[in-house]
Amino acid sequence: MNQQNNINPNQEKDVRKGGEVLEHNRNQCPDSEQSLGRKIRKFREQRQVTQSELAEELSVTRQAVSNWEREKTLPDIYMLQRIAAYFEVTLDEFVEGTKEPEVTMPKAPGRLAAATGLAIFCYLLAGKVTGHLYVETIVLMIIIGIFIQLFLHLYFSSAVKTGNFSALAGYNSQVEYNHKEVKKVLVQMDCHVACISFGTILLYAFGAFWESGRSDIVYCVLIFGYCCDLITALLLYNYRSLDKILIKEKDRNAAKAGFLSDIWFAAWVLIFIGATFTKFLCFNIKNNSPQAIGYLGWMFLFLLVTVTELFYEQHRVKKKLAQTGSYRPGAAFWISTAAAFALTLLMLLR
Repeated sequence: MNQQNNINPNQEKDVRKGGEVLEHNRNQCPDSEQSLGRKIRKFREQRQVTQSELAEELSVTRQAVSNWEREKTLPDIYMLQRIAAYFEVTLDEFVEGTKEPEVTMPKAPGRLAAATGLAIFCYLLAGKVTGHLYVETIVLMIIIGIFIQLFLHLYFSSAVKTGNFSALAGYNSQVEYNHKEVKKVLVQMDCHVACISFGTILLYAFGAFWESGRSDIVYCVLIFGYCCDLITALLLYNYRSLDKILIKEKDRNAAKAGFLSDIWFAAWVLIFIGATFTKFLCFNIKNNSPQAIGYLGWMFLFLLVTVTELFYEQHRVKKKLAQTGSYRPGAAFWISTAAAFALTLLMLLR
Protein backbone atom coordinates (compact mmCIF):
# COMPACT_ATOMS: atom_id res chain seq x y z
CA MET A 1 0.00 0.00 0.00
CA ASN A 2 2.91 2.34 0.68
CA GLN A 3 4.20 1.74 -2.84
CA GLN A 4 1.23 3.64 -4.28
CA ASN A 5 2.34 6.82 -2.55
CA ASN A 6 6.03 6.27 -3.33
CA ILE A 7 6.08 8.27 -6.60
CA ASN A 8 9.27 9.71 -7.99
CA PRO A 9 9.09 13.54 -8.08
CA ASN A 10 10.24 13.50 -11.72
CA GLN A 11 7.47 11.06 -12.62
CA GLU A 12 4.94 13.26 -10.85
CA LYS A 13 6.24 16.27 -12.83
CA ASP A 14 5.91 14.31 -16.10
CA VAL A 15 2.36 13.32 -15.23
CA ARG A 16 1.45 16.94 -14.54
CA LYS A 17 3.18 18.05 -17.76
CA GLY A 18 1.39 15.35 -19.76
CA GLY A 19 -1.91 16.47 -18.36
CA GLU A 20 -1.14 20.06 -19.26
CA VAL A 21 -0.23 19.07 -22.84
CA LEU A 22 -3.41 17.02 -23.14
CA GLU A 23 -5.47 19.91 -21.82
CA HIS A 24 -3.64 22.29 -24.18
CA ASN A 25 -4.41 20.02 -27.15
CA ARG A 26 -8.06 19.91 -26.17
CA ASN A 27 -8.14 23.66 -26.09
CA GLN A 28 -6.42 23.84 -29.47
CA CYS A 29 -8.90 21.60 -31.29
CA PRO A 30 -11.76 24.09 -31.22
CA ASP A 31 -9.38 26.79 -32.46
CA SER A 32 -8.37 24.60 -35.41
CA GLU A 33 -12.00 23.88 -36.26
CA GLN A 34 -12.91 27.53 -35.87
CA SER A 35 -10.03 28.62 -38.12
CA LEU A 36 -11.23 26.23 -40.83
CA GLY A 37 -14.75 27.65 -40.61
CA ARG A 38 -13.39 31.17 -40.83
CA LYS A 39 -11.35 30.19 -43.87
CA ILE A 40 -14.41 28.88 -45.67
CA ARG A 41 -16.26 32.10 -44.93
CA LYS A 42 -13.25 34.27 -45.88
CA PHE A 43 -12.77 32.56 -49.25
CA ARG A 44 -16.50 32.66 -49.92
CA GLU A 45 -16.72 36.38 -49.21
CA GLN A 46 -13.60 37.09 -51.26
CA ARG A 47 -15.21 35.32 -54.20
CA GLN A 48 -18.43 37.28 -53.51
CA VAL A 49 -20.74 34.25 -53.45
CA THR A 50 -23.54 33.53 -51.02
CA GLN A 51 -23.88 30.41 -48.91
CA SER A 52 -26.62 29.20 -51.24
CA GLU A 53 -24.43 29.70 -54.32
CA LEU A 54 -21.51 27.86 -52.72
CA ALA A 55 -23.84 25.05 -51.64
CA GLU A 56 -25.13 24.70 -55.20
CA GLU A 57 -21.58 24.48 -56.58
CA LEU A 58 -20.68 21.77 -54.05
CA SER A 59 -24.03 19.90 -54.37
CA VAL A 60 -24.85 20.33 -50.66
CA THR A 61 -27.49 22.26 -48.76
CA ARG A 62 -27.13 25.86 -47.66
CA GLN A 63 -27.50 24.66 -44.07
CA ALA A 64 -24.40 22.47 -44.49
CA VAL A 65 -22.31 25.47 -45.55
CA SER A 66 -23.73 27.48 -42.66
CA ASN A 67 -22.79 24.70 -40.22
CA TRP A 68 -19.23 24.62 -41.58
CA GLU A 69 -18.78 28.33 -41.12
CA ARG A 70 -20.23 28.22 -37.58
CA GLU A 71 -18.03 25.20 -36.70
CA LYS A 72 -21.02 23.01 -35.90
CA THR A 73 -19.80 20.42 -38.40
CA LEU A 74 -16.75 20.08 -40.63
CA PRO A 75 -16.51 18.83 -44.25
CA ASP A 76 -14.79 15.51 -44.91
CA ILE A 77 -11.53 15.27 -46.84
CA TYR A 78 -13.28 14.72 -50.18
CA MET A 79 -15.41 17.82 -49.68
CA LEU A 80 -12.36 19.81 -48.57
CA GLN A 81 -10.68 18.94 -51.87
CA ARG A 82 -13.72 20.18 -53.77
CA ILE A 83 -13.86 23.39 -51.72
CA ALA A 84 -10.15 24.05 -52.31
CA ALA A 85 -10.54 23.39 -56.04
CA TYR A 86 -13.52 25.72 -56.23
CA PHE A 87 -11.53 28.53 -54.61
CA GLU A 88 -8.56 27.69 -56.90
CA VAL A 89 -6.10 26.87 -54.14
CA THR A 90 -4.37 23.66 -53.12
CA LEU A 91 -5.63 21.60 -50.20
CA ASP A 92 -2.52 22.41 -48.13
CA GLU A 93 -2.93 26.10 -48.84
CA PHE A 94 -6.58 26.01 -47.84
CA VAL A 95 -6.24 23.93 -44.67
CA GLU A 96 -2.77 24.83 -43.36
CA GLY A 97 -2.27 28.23 -44.98
CA THR A 98 0.91 27.13 -46.78
CA LYS A 99 1.07 28.78 -50.18
CA GLU A 100 2.62 26.95 -53.13
CA PRO A 101 5.01 28.89 -55.35
CA GLU A 102 3.52 30.43 -58.48
CA VAL A 103 3.59 28.16 -61.53
CA THR A 104 6.15 29.40 -64.04
CA MET A 105 7.49 28.01 -67.30
CA PRO A 106 10.89 26.32 -66.83
CA LYS A 107 13.85 27.22 -69.03
CA ALA A 108 14.24 23.73 -70.54
CA PRO A 109 11.57 24.03 -73.30
CA GLY A 110 12.99 27.36 -74.48
CA ARG A 111 16.52 25.98 -74.52
CA LEU A 112 15.36 22.91 -76.45
CA ALA A 113 13.62 25.20 -78.97
CA ALA A 114 16.91 27.06 -79.44
CA ALA A 115 18.76 23.73 -79.76
CA THR A 116 16.27 22.65 -82.42
CA GLY A 117 16.95 25.82 -84.40
CA LEU A 118 20.69 25.19 -84.08
CA ALA A 119 20.25 21.58 -85.28
CA ILE A 120 18.35 22.79 -88.37
CA PHE A 121 21.06 25.36 -89.11
CA CYS A 122 23.82 22.74 -88.75
CA TYR A 123 21.98 20.41 -91.13
CA LEU A 124 21.69 23.19 -93.72
CA LEU A 125 25.45 23.75 -93.58
CA ALA A 126 26.44 20.07 -93.54
CA GLY A 127 23.88 19.16 -96.20
CA LYS A 128 25.10 21.92 -98.50
CA VAL A 129 28.73 20.85 -98.14
CA THR A 130 28.12 17.10 -98.55
CA GLY A 131 25.34 17.29 -101.13
CA HIS A 132 22.70 15.77 -98.80
CA LEU A 133 20.48 18.84 -98.63
CA TYR A 134 16.88 17.77 -99.41
CA VAL A 135 13.81 19.97 -99.68
CA GLU A 136 11.59 17.36 -98.01
CA THR A 137 13.86 17.20 -94.98
CA ILE A 138 13.97 20.99 -94.63
CA VAL A 139 10.19 21.28 -94.92
CA LEU A 140 9.60 18.60 -92.28
CA MET A 141 12.14 20.19 -89.94
CA ILE A 142 10.49 23.59 -90.30
CA ILE A 143 7.02 22.12 -89.68
CA ILE A 144 8.12 20.29 -86.54
CA GLY A 145 10.63 22.79 -85.19
CA ILE A 146 8.83 26.06 -85.95
CA PHE A 147 5.13 25.48 -86.59
CA ILE A 148 4.74 22.90 -83.81
CA GLN A 149 7.49 23.16 -81.20
CA LEU A 150 8.21 26.88 -81.28
CA PHE A 151 4.58 27.93 -81.77
CA LEU A 152 3.32 25.76 -78.90
CA HIS A 153 6.15 26.93 -76.64
CA LEU A 154 5.36 30.60 -77.27
CA TYR A 155 1.66 30.04 -76.70
CA PHE A 156 2.07 27.86 -73.59
CA SER A 157 4.58 30.32 -72.11
CA SER A 158 2.24 33.24 -72.72
CA ALA A 159 -0.74 31.38 -71.22
CA VAL A 160 1.21 30.37 -68.10
CA LYS A 161 2.53 33.92 -67.64
CA THR A 162 -0.72 35.83 -68.26
CA GLY A 163 -3.33 33.24 -67.23
CA ASN A 164 -5.21 33.78 -70.51
CA PHE A 165 -6.36 30.41 -71.87
CA SER A 166 -8.98 31.65 -74.33
CA ALA A 167 -7.07 30.32 -77.37
CA LEU A 168 -6.70 26.85 -75.83
CA ALA A 169 -8.59 24.15 -77.73
CA GLY A 170 -11.73 23.18 -75.83
CA TYR A 171 -11.55 26.14 -73.44
CA ASN A 172 -14.98 27.42 -72.47
CA SER A 173 -15.34 30.77 -70.74
CA GLN A 174 -18.57 29.56 -69.07
CA VAL A 175 -16.75 26.69 -67.34
CA GLU A 176 -14.91 27.23 -64.04
CA TYR A 177 -11.29 26.06 -64.06
CA ASN A 178 -8.57 25.71 -61.46
CA HIS A 179 -6.12 27.98 -63.27
CA LYS A 180 -3.11 26.83 -61.28
CA GLU A 181 -3.68 23.23 -62.35
CA VAL A 182 -4.20 24.33 -65.96
CA LYS A 183 -0.80 26.02 -65.87
CA LYS A 184 0.82 22.86 -64.50
CA VAL A 185 -0.59 20.79 -67.35
CA LEU A 186 0.59 23.33 -69.94
CA VAL A 187 4.11 23.17 -68.47
CA GLN A 188 4.08 19.37 -68.71
CA MET A 189 2.81 19.48 -72.29
CA ASP A 190 5.40 22.06 -73.33
CA CYS A 191 8.27 20.02 -71.89
CA HIS A 192 7.02 16.87 -73.61
CA VAL A 193 6.58 18.56 -77.01
CA ALA A 194 10.02 20.17 -76.75
CA CYS A 195 11.72 16.83 -76.01
CA ILE A 196 10.09 14.79 -78.76
CA SER A 197 10.43 17.59 -81.33
CA PHE A 198 14.15 18.07 -80.65
CA GLY A 199 14.77 14.31 -80.77
CA THR A 200 12.83 13.92 -84.02
CA ILE A 201 14.73 16.80 -85.65
CA LEU A 202 18.07 15.18 -84.76
CA LEU A 203 16.97 11.83 -86.18
CA TYR A 204 15.77 13.55 -89.36
CA ALA A 205 19.14 15.25 -89.74
CA PHE A 206 21.05 11.98 -89.37
CA GLY A 207 18.60 10.15 -91.64
CA ALA A 208 19.27 12.59 -94.48
CA PHE A 209 22.81 11.21 -94.84
CA TRP A 210 21.64 7.64 -95.33
CA GLU A 211 20.88 5.95 -98.62
CA SER A 212 17.81 7.34 -100.40
CA GLY A 213 15.64 4.25 -100.07
CA ARG A 214 16.39 3.81 -96.40
CA SER A 215 15.93 7.50 -95.65
CA ASP A 216 12.42 7.49 -97.14
CA ILE A 217 11.40 4.68 -94.81
CA VAL A 218 13.05 6.42 -91.86
CA TYR A 219 11.16 9.64 -92.65
CA CYS A 220 7.81 7.87 -92.72
CA VAL A 221 8.46 5.93 -89.52
CA LEU A 222 9.69 9.04 -87.71
CA ILE A 223 6.84 11.32 -88.74
CA PHE A 224 4.22 8.67 -87.96
CA GLY A 225 5.81 7.96 -84.57
CA TYR A 226 6.00 11.69 -83.87
CA CYS A 227 2.31 12.17 -84.71
CA CYS A 228 1.30 9.19 -82.55
CA ASP A 229 3.33 10.40 -79.57
CA LEU A 230 2.22 14.02 -79.89
CA ILE A 231 -1.50 13.30 -80.18
CA THR A 232 -1.56 10.52 -77.56
CA ALA A 233 0.49 12.49 -75.03
CA LEU A 234 -1.66 15.62 -75.30
CA LEU A 235 -4.82 13.54 -74.83
CA LEU A 236 -3.40 11.71 -71.80
CA TYR A 237 -2.12 14.88 -70.11
CA ASN A 238 -5.54 16.43 -70.58
CA TYR A 239 -7.59 13.43 -69.46
CA ARG A 240 -5.66 12.57 -66.31
CA SER A 241 -5.89 16.17 -65.05
CA LEU A 242 -9.64 16.66 -65.56
CA ASP A 243 -10.50 16.10 -61.89
CA LYS A 244 -8.02 18.80 -60.84
CA ILE A 245 -8.67 21.28 -63.65
CA LEU A 246 -12.49 21.35 -63.66
CA ILE A 247 -14.19 22.56 -60.51
CA LYS A 248 -17.79 21.54 -61.16
CA GLU A 249 -18.69 17.87 -61.21
CA LYS A 250 -21.07 18.30 -64.15
CA ASP A 251 -18.24 19.79 -66.23
CA ARG A 252 -15.97 16.88 -65.32
CA ASN A 253 -18.64 14.37 -66.32
CA ALA A 254 -19.24 16.15 -69.63
CA ALA A 255 -15.51 16.30 -70.39
CA LYS A 256 -14.99 12.61 -69.62
CA ALA A 257 -17.97 11.60 -71.74
CA GLY A 258 -16.75 13.82 -74.58
CA PHE A 259 -13.37 12.10 -74.59
CA LEU A 260 -14.89 9.26 -76.60
CA SER A 261 -15.22 11.54 -79.62
CA ASP A 262 -11.72 12.96 -78.98
CA ILE A 263 -10.20 9.47 -79.00
CA TRP A 264 -12.29 8.55 -82.05
CA PHE A 265 -11.01 11.60 -83.94
CA ALA A 266 -7.36 11.05 -82.93
CA ALA A 267 -7.50 7.35 -83.86
CA TRP A 268 -8.91 8.03 -87.32
CA VAL A 269 -6.39 10.79 -88.00
CA LEU A 270 -3.55 8.41 -87.14
CA ILE A 271 -5.10 5.64 -89.28
CA PHE A 272 -5.37 8.00 -92.24
CA ILE A 273 -1.79 9.24 -91.79
CA GLY A 274 -0.51 5.67 -91.57
CA ALA A 275 -2.47 4.68 -94.68
CA THR A 276 -1.09 7.69 -96.57
CA PHE A 277 2.51 6.86 -95.69
CA THR A 278 1.94 3.25 -96.70
CA LYS A 279 0.53 4.36 -100.05
CA PHE A 280 3.47 6.68 -100.70
CA LEU A 281 6.05 4.01 -99.84
CA CYS A 282 4.43 1.15 -101.74
CA PHE A 283 3.95 3.19 -104.94
CA ASN A 284 7.11 5.29 -104.54
CA ILE A 285 5.19 8.58 -104.69
CA LYS A 286 7.36 11.66 -104.28
CA ASN A 287 6.22 14.37 -101.87
CA ASN A 288 6.42 17.18 -104.43
CA SER A 289 4.86 15.27 -107.34
CA PRO A 290 1.42 16.13 -108.87
CA GLN A 291 0.11 12.78 -107.64
CA ALA A 292 1.10 13.63 -104.05
CA ILE A 293 -0.58 17.02 -104.30
CA GLY A 294 -3.73 15.31 -105.54
CA TYR A 295 -3.98 13.46 -102.23
CA LEU A 296 -4.64 16.77 -100.50
CA GLY A 297 -8.19 16.47 -101.83
CA TRP A 298 -8.65 13.15 -100.04
CA MET A 299 -7.23 14.67 -96.88
CA PHE A 300 -9.63 17.62 -97.11
CA LEU A 301 -12.65 15.30 -97.47
CA PHE A 302 -11.44 13.13 -94.61
CA LEU A 303 -10.94 16.10 -92.27
CA LEU A 304 -14.32 17.53 -93.27
CA VAL A 305 -16.05 14.34 -92.14
CA THR A 306 -14.06 13.74 -88.95
CA VAL A 307 -13.90 17.34 -87.71
CA THR A 308 -17.63 17.83 -88.32
CA GLU A 309 -18.35 14.67 -86.35
CA LEU A 310 -16.02 15.78 -83.53
CA PHE A 311 -17.79 19.12 -83.00
CA TYR A 312 -21.23 17.56 -83.40
CA GLU A 313 -20.57 14.86 -80.79
CA GLN A 314 -19.09 17.37 -78.34
CA HIS A 315 -22.31 19.38 -78.62
CA ARG A 316 -24.43 16.22 -78.36
CA VAL A 317 -22.62 15.07 -75.19
CA LYS A 318 -23.62 18.18 -73.25
CA LYS A 319 -27.16 18.00 -74.57
CA LYS A 320 -27.63 14.33 -73.63
CA LEU A 321 -26.11 14.72 -70.19
CA ALA A 322 -28.42 17.64 -69.49
CA GLN A 323 -31.49 15.70 -70.69
CA THR A 324 -30.88 12.12 -69.53
CA GLY A 325 -27.70 12.20 -67.44
CA SER A 326 -25.97 9.70 -69.75
CA TYR A 327 -24.41 9.61 -73.21
CA ARG A 328 -24.12 6.99 -75.93
CA PRO A 329 -22.91 7.41 -79.52
CA GLY A 330 -25.79 8.02 -81.91
CA ALA A 331 -26.45 7.26 -85.56
CA ALA A 332 -24.30 10.18 -86.75
CA PHE A 333 -21.30 8.70 -84.94
CA TRP A 334 -21.55 5.39 -86.78
CA ILE A 335 -22.32 7.04 -90.13
CA SER A 336 -19.23 9.22 -89.86
CA THR A 337 -17.19 6.16 -88.86
CA ALA A 338 -18.31 4.37 -92.03
CA ALA A 339 -17.57 7.50 -94.09
CA ALA A 340 -14.06 7.83 -92.62
CA PHE A 341 -13.38 4.16 -93.32
CA ALA A 342 -14.66 4.49 -96.90
CA LEU A 343 -12.52 7.58 -97.61
CA THR A 344 -9.41 5.89 -96.22
CA LEU A 345 -10.04 2.77 -98.30
CA LEU A 346 -10.71 4.76 -101.48
CA MET A 347 -7.52 6.74 -100.96
CA LEU A 348 -5.52 3.52 -100.69
CA LEU A 349 -7.10 1.80 -103.71
CA ARG A 350 -7.11 4.78 -106.07
